[in-house]
Amino acid sequence: MENTNSISNLGDLLKSLKAQSTPFFVSLCARCGNDNQLMDNVLQKLQETYGQKLNYQKLIGEAAQLIKDELKISKNPVLLLISNGEIKAVFGGIIAQYHLEQALKELGISTN
Repeated sequence: MENTNSISNLGDLLKSLKAQSTPFFVSLCARCGNDNQLMDNVLQKLQETYGQKLNYQKLIGEAAQLIKDELKISKNPVLLLISNGEIKAVFGGIIAQYHLEQALKELGISTN
């Protein structure tokens, strides 16, 4: 993904990921807290399992809040699964690792 400082809305985010050949989990961290740390840990485990087949980026601050507003999401944390510039799944709140793995499986992504 290009520099996250240049992302100010959902359109910018999707455009920046359009050319990516691997799926991206994007955490929208408007208010980072313990919930986000738990999600970071889950995503770190997924990255260890899936390796180069999976990317993860945290988007913080005003841009994250604007995207949440565009998507009409009020829960925290928020995690987007984006592939080829399209949102494939939206997760709100604390999500179990197996839900994320199921979403990857639906995209045809398997472990190493």
